[in-house]
Amino acid sequence: MVCLTFTMTLILARKNYEQWQGITHLWWPPCQLRPATAYRLILMEDMAFADYDYEFAQDEEGEDYLDYYDEDVYELPVGESWEEEEEETNMSTGASMSELYEYCVVPTVSDSSQHLYSLLAWSLIFLLTTRIVRPPAWLVHLMSATCGGIVTWGMFGHRCSYMVCLLAVGGLVLSLSHFVLKSRRGPFTCVSCVAFLIACELWLADPVDWHSIRGPQMIILMKVVSVGFDLDSSSLSRLPNILEMVGYILNPGTVIFGPWISFSSYKRVLQPFSWNLRLVLGVIIHLITCMIFLLLSTCFALWMVPDSINKWAQAFRDAFSFRSSHYFVSYLSVTSAQLSGLDIREVARPAYIEIPRSLVEVVVYWNMPMHYWLKTYIFKTARNWFGIFWAILFTYSMSSLFHGLNFQLAAVLLSLGFYTYVEHSLRVKLASIFDACVLARPCPEKCHHQYKKWSWIGIFINISFSVLAMVHLAYLGIMFDSNSQEQETGYSLSHTLSKWASLSYSSHWIIFVCYIMYILI
Repeated sequence: MVCLTFTMTLILARKNYEQWQGITHLWWPPCQLRPATAYRLILMEDMAFADYDYEFAQDEEGEDYLDYYDEDVYELPVGESWEEEEEETNMSTGASMSELYEYCVVPTVSDSSQHLYSLLAWSLIFLLTTRIVRPPAWLVHLMSATCGGIVTWGMFGHRCSYMVCLLAVGGLVLSLSHFVLKSRRGPFTCVSCVAFLIACELWLADPVDWHSIRGPQMIILMKVVSVGFDLDSSSLSRLPNILEMVGYILNPGTVIFGPWISFSSYKRVLQPFSWNLRLVLGVIIHLITCMIFLLLSTCFALWMVPDSINKWAQAFRDAFSFRSSHYFVSYLSVTSAQLSGLDIREVARPAYIEIPRSLVEVVVYWNMPMHYWLKTYIFKTARNWFGIFWAILFTYSMSSLFHGLNFQLAAVLLSLGFYTYVEHSLRVKLASIFDACVLARPCPEKCHHQYKKWSWIGIFINISFSVLAMVHLAYLGIMFDSNSQEQETGYSLSHTLSKWASLSYSSHWIIFVCYIMYILI
């Protein structure tokens, strides 16, 4: 059985390598795809060139010549650009439901299926080879590393070298701090990994290549650092050996999209696996759900809300498109993790984000594994040194560093940190003044407040903060613009400020007023 599985693995590895040739320059883009890049451009290109016959014309002497301009040699007049003309054309483009289906839905589903085939197939292969039969533990870790390595190489090609270097740096510092210092393994490992990320960001790596692998790099960092902190807290009794560590980090179900899992959770792959219909249905439902969110982000958001409406409606649309792409990645990560035999039930809760009680709940349910990681390993450690407020800002600062030196993300995350602190503090005071269940998080069933959540004061205050949270989400999410060429390397300061300036910095003014209210009352 093991020999047969190994032979099948080699065959699929070769097929996978050939399939991914030519597209390894891409970090899987659904989290970046938007209607303009998928729907409008495909439709425009088809309408413009589908019926044109690119054959050589002949002059009177029978000589062939081209009857169109070559873009490579044509010089634009001063002050004109192709981008301006294309933008004006895109703005005026409309489409029927049948055109949307033909030029966006079908290509998106087809392309995403080709991209996701490798990830899901190798996750399932790992499950079948390690849970149907009961191989020794070292072979399970080896299969995890092998399957994950094939998926990673197929996705990123030569850019895997950055991931290998990060793993080597983190593993080396973790080992030295464990055997030499025997303490503070987590902080030292975290600092070394962040220093490596900064060095690559500023000097060592190509910006486009580095931007494409930030997601997997962050997952690797979180896994290595969590092992260090778990050793410090005695949650782990010993340092994992090299094979266990590599199997944990390169597990095919979590190496690309996550989610983060602890080493203790990963070791459950060594336990017997219970097959049931609920698991199969869960995988199918999560896969269908992730495709629905992909189509919402890529095709339907712009189609339902055109560019001709006011700027705030566009902001809500673009922010929703961005959030939908995040939900796609979240549900896809659950699917791949479950296919690899990991007990992962959910990563994000869209309902709690789209209709939020507060921004605090948005932060919690945006990415629950990462929220747990930041709270357990960063916030609680920093709180002992800096206090709650500065620990919150430090946590969001570290989160922005994990995502890369990107002013856009740093501005959003730091703003979100200040927003949540102000909202939480203000609602604590309001709950005390009105003796009502209006905290940022729901009160327990038997709380001491006189006015419960269904009282008139509770409904009014909670709905008011819910509406404000939706406004903040639209304001913060507007800058994740896939139309900009800067998305391949990260957005600049000018891009971020221009997006917020178009909305008159209204969200920041709102939170400033809330902060004044918090101080005065």
